[in-house]
Amino acid sequence: MSHDPAIAATQDMQVHSTFSDGRNTIEENVAEAEAFGLVELTCVDHVRRDTDWVPEYTAAVAALGAQTRLALHCGIEAKLLDTRGTLDLPEGELHGVDWIYAADHQVPMSDGVHHPDEVREGIESGRYRAEEVVAGLLAATENCLPRHPGRIVIAHIFSILPKIGVREEDVPVELIESLAQKTYATGNRIEVNERYRTPSAATLRPFVARGVPLLMSTDSHRADTIGRYDHCLAVVRALSESPAR
Repeated sequence: MSHDPAIAATQDMQVHSTFSDGRNTIEENVAEAEAFGLVELTCVDHVRRDTDWVPEYTAAVAALGAQTRLALHCGIEAKLLDTRGTLDLPEGELHGVDWIYAADHQVPMSDGVHHPDEVREGIESGRYRAEEVVAGLLAATENCLPRHPGRIVIAHIFSILPKIGVREEDVPVELIESLAQKTYATGNRIEVNERYRTPSAATLRPFVARGVPLLMSTDSHRADTIGRYDHCLAVVRALSESPAR
């Protein structure tokens, strides 16, 4: 992603369709992106271990890619399941999938995934320590990277934090630095997400400093929000003014 806001705004790298929980079809999303003047788009839909429609989905994206002027990519989104970096993915090679979006939809812990409400209550009651929960989240993200080199996009990082009562600015810098280094070393990427308004420029600066590619995403679930940015452009402007952490 360019740090020039005008260039960055020409891509939308996470758009959902009726293959999972989006309101519009892939065809409608592509048509909207073309009409809005985008040059690059990534179709992304949620999967789980029992998802059986990935071949149909990748074929549909490939067919549209041959027809559109957009640079069209195919992605799937899967939640982190534990601190070992296991993702909720169907088995197999996932042919036709360009990128796997690793998401913190729930809280990955050493014994599996936990609902954020349960974790928040656990932090408030003293059953969990917030520092250990955050360290586990970063470990889960970091550990998934070498399993899928060159294919991971870290999706809306820290979007889970408000749900468990933790602030992004309280995440230890050394954990972010470690994740940024591992992301670079494994050839992976991180996104700036409009829907969740995350992460901040401060979080992204270690990634920028190492040359990790950043992707602009609305995380749209309906066509009329594709390419519409506010938070993402503010982050890009902040990074262009002061890229080093």
